[in-house]
Amino acid sequence: MNKIESKRKKERSPVVFVVLAALSLSLLTLSWLYIFPPMMGSVSADTVEAAYSALEALFAGLAFLGLLSTIWMQRQELRLQRVEMAQTREEMRRQAEAQEKSERALQSQAEALREEAERQARAYLRISLMPTGSSSWALEITNAGRSPAEDVRLSVDRPVWLWGRDDVLKLMSQLPLFAKGGFSIPPGFTLSYALQDGRVLSHVFERTVDQPTQFAVTAHYRSGNGKPIEETSRFSLDLLEETAAGDKDFWTRQVVQALRDLKPRDGRS
Repeated sequence: MNKIESKRKKERSPVVFVVLAALSLSLLTLSWLYIFPPMMGSVSADTVEAAYSALEALFAGLAFLGLLSTIWMQRQELRLQRVEMAQTREEMRRQAEAQEKSERALQSQAEALREEAERQARAYLRISLMPTGSSSWALEITNAGRSPAEDVRLSVDRPVWLWGRDDVLKLMSQLPLFAKGGFSIPPGFTLSYALQDGRVLSHVFERTVDQPTQFAVTAHYRSGNGKPIEETSRFSLDLLEETAAGDKDFWTRQVVQALRDLKPRDGRS
């Protein structure tokens, strides 16, 4: 609005010209009243008629001048109104953009708060392998969140061999936790499974087991909001063997010797 006011000040107003025209008209009128009557006696009728005609022409010119001044002023007002409307539209556009930005910021903030609330209330499964002895571990699945973990299923990315029941080798992927799944873990609850390295049994039956030194276990489950979640934990058997309790060579020798004693010897029924 300051720009419009400055433009108005810079523009020349026609009021001065109107005032000058009014003064001229007043002077002519006075002269007609005080100068022309004494001359009426010595002036013919044609001269008086010509004077009136000239006076009418003067008034017509003054009226036309006033009309032009009015048109000029209206034109200036319309131009200023257009400028004001353009500036008003620009200001409204800026306000709309600012309002839109504010709404987007509020939506982002609300979305962040909602995601943070979901993170705090969701289930968190923590998978760990704890060494319990020579070549033996405990696979622990702990729900450290605040909601139950539903439809839990585990998967392993490499063939990890385990010493199973009945002295047979089996893959970790064949365990019910990995093969079936579909179970639930409440908040604060821990599932623990005792596992034995399959390489121990391979020494007994002289079977080579290609055991990976590193592998990853992934937990697939759903939290309270129903969204699928995947969490992966990586493990190193070399690190587990270094942190295993006791003398692993001693325990391995004992297990191998016990299994060899159970094998039937040649010549015996």
